Order: sequence, then C-alpha cells, then structure tokens
Amino acid sequence: MDVRVDDAGVPNVVELNPLPGIIPDPKMNSCFPKAARAAGLSYDELIQEIVRIAWRRITGRPLSVPAEATA
Repeated sequence: MDVRVDDAGVPNVVELNPLPGIIPDPKMNSCFPKAARAAGLSYDELIQEIVRIAWRRITGRPLSVPAEATA
C-alpha cells in the first residue's frame, strides 16, 4: 500500500497492490507461492484457501461450495 501524507497531515492512499508474484507460472512466483508449493499446496489450492480465509474474515462464516462446483 502506498500512502502519502498531505500538508495537513492527512494520510491518503495512493495505491493498493495485490501480493506480487502470485501468478500461475512457477518460474515467476514470489516466496509465498513457493512456500505453499513446498508445503504441498498446488497453485489452485493456494488461491482457493486465500479465498476461503478472506470469505471467513469478511462474513464470519465458512465458504460453502456446492459439491458439483468442486467436481
């Protein structure tokens, strides 16, 4: 996150970036997806887990996915 403080001391968010390097190509991954891969998670599993955690944090309940969506 890039924040700049104006002359009055008010912080202003200039830019918010997603985690860099979370892309499908393993040759271009940052440390986070490499660590996930070392822990046994595929790229798809990593993204799905990030979504589940975010959903639970925002809504307070687990993400329920219909069985046919995971087949």
